[in-house]
Amino acid sequence: MAGYTPRERFFAAINHEEPDRVPIDLMGNATMLLDDTYFRLRDHLGLDPIPPARKGATANYYDERILKYFDIDFRRVFLKSNPETETIQLDNDTYPNGWGIGFQRTGLWVNATISPLHGATTVKEVEAFDWPTAERLYSVEGLAEEAKRLYEETDYVIVARNPLTYGFLDRCCTLQGMEEFFMTLALAPEVAEAMLVHVLEIYKGIYGMFLDAVGPYVQMVETGDDLGGQNNPLISPKMYQQFIKPCEQALHDLIREKTTYAAIFRHTDGAIFSLIPHLIEVGVDVLNPVQTSSQGMEAVGLKQAYGQNITFHGAVEGFEGDEVTTDQIVAHVKRQLEPFAPGGGYILGTCNHMINVKPENIIALFEAAHEFGRYS
Repeated sequence: MAGYTPRERFFAAINHEEPDRVPIDLMGNATMLLDDTYFRLRDHLGLDPIPPARKGATANYYDERILKYFDIDFRRVFLKSNPETETIQLDNDTYPNGWGIGFQRTGLWVNATISPLHGATTVKEVEAFDWPTAERLYSVEGLAEEAKRLYEETDYVIVARNPLTYGFLDRCCTLQGMEEFFMTLALAPEVAEAMLVHVLEIYKGIYGMFLDAVGPYVQMVETGDDLGGQNNPLISPKMYQQFIKPCEQALHDLIREKTTYAAIFRHTDGAIFSLIPHLIEVGVDVLNPVQTSSQGMEAVGLKQAYGQNITFHGAVEGFEGDEVTTDQIVAHVKRQLEPFAPGGGYILGTCNHMINVKPENIIALFEAAHEFGRYS
């Protein structure tokens, strides 16, 4: 089993084989370090400051030096914002974007505070909205060359980083307001359908332009949409099937068309055990972040039920706060590896972004992953 490259290790894992060790990930969708945590780690490692990779979020830094330090198997290519519609911070810490949605930073979080379709009750109002285009939002300048270089000059797993923080459900909730959109799904389904039709066409345009540039070189494409709360799915399987599943199927079909071969990575938080069969049906290969602390998401049950049909990504959590010890981190990593690692089908990473994690615990996490994630 010696001599696996990161790319070979990844393909073995998602084919449910055991390579030399479990693949390890960091700084992708839901595996970033919030800025304060990143700064503490950067300074602890004695690294010089670098510019942020993106703006308007709470986790803005992508640092190749840290990826090398922890021997991470994955590297991302980011779809670039079009400078004409780039997020700009206003005086009140609000970030309006190219969709007309306004976000405001509150402590560690960024929340939608301006929903341009708030109050829309008819299809006519939805059709009258100034929907953005992929070209207005993003630029692919230089991306093909960057992806080609990474593919040819390294043996890392090259990943098309999720260009959209919000998926189909998330996006419509920010466009109309969360409570209001849920009421629209139930009481005015034709209005919800009209919104989703537009969002799908825009998303297909965005992924289309992105993958036209990087598709021949990537081994994984990230997508995401939060479907779960801590104790239950946010929407029923029936409602998911009616509204969201067709959109995801159409987007995933496009991804398959635009890539030589790439696994589809799907992020969704929370208690989504009952929705996983639907995600498998629409072609999800890698499920993130595997929030085992949520209701019904215990590691053993997940692996037994779905471990032959999907690869789990993430699952390491509970590391926030300076009171957490390195021994606790190591014990948790070992505890998560025990059910998830056997037979492949697991990529170790953090369950969502690292928030207020001390540098010693981050180092302990990845050292434990390398030590205990090896296959005998």
